[in-house]
Amino acid sequence: MKLSIIIINWNTKDLTKHCIESIKLNDIKYEIILVDNGSSESIEDLKKLNPNIRIIKNKQNLYFARANNEAFSVSKGKYILLLGSDTIIRNGAIEKLLDFLDNNSEYSIVAPQLLNKDLSIQPSCRNFPTLPNVIKSFFDINHKSKFFGEYKLSYWDHNESRNIVQPQATAIMIRRDIIEKYGLFDEQFPLYFNDVDFFRKMYINNKKIYFLKDAQIIHLYGQSSKKLGMKRRILLYKGYLQYLLKWGII
Repeated sequence: MKLSIIIINWNTKDLTKHCIESIKLNDIKYEIILVDNGSSESIEDLKKLNPNIRIIKNKQNLYFARANNEAFSVSKGKYILLLGSDTIIRNGAIEKLLDFLDNNSEYSIVAPQLLNKDLSIQPSCRNFPTLPNVIKSFFDINHKSKFFGEYKLSYWDHNESRNIVQPQATAIMIRRDIIEKYGLFDEQFPLYFNDVDFFRKMYINNKKIYFLKDAQIIHLYGQSSKKLGMKRRILLYKGYLQYLLKWGII
């Protein structure tokens, strides 16, 4: 199996449908593992969209970290693509990510360029958060200062391929052996900062991550998490605090 694509669905059936429909891979042996986190609507009919779909049904919302770990445990692919249900693949993006990892063995992870619905570039990479650089980001008025924009990389237009340390986990391709060695997501971060924690783990173990601008994926930002309402903000702040404590930043 060349590739396992993991998609988590939570009351985003229409978006998930469009995401799956955009996956068109020829001459590549792959599987789609679709995890439904206790949605209020059935997604069984989505199996008709692609013969490679396997559905895991959870009775409740296990959130992002646990659901992805669950899917990885049954996956078979040499490469693992974590793909948000609110994404749409463009112009052979998956093949480009695969080609990159096939031909660049020194890299463990590759991330695509994310686009907004209007095809404008969506910033998707950051540095690791610290108290100073997060505070400085509040004063990043003109979005061109490397000093104030250190955390969010706001001075960078995301329109060149380069090494990075922290992409969004909305769409990332990872070598299977990396996950087998270091694990995927720490479930003490159910929704937020699990990816930041994972990428920090990669960083301290000298694993390289690449941003590939020629692989483009549309991201309809936050369509699932916004359904959580105020709970989303609570999980966000809780995740940030847990991250700072885990890594001894505070």
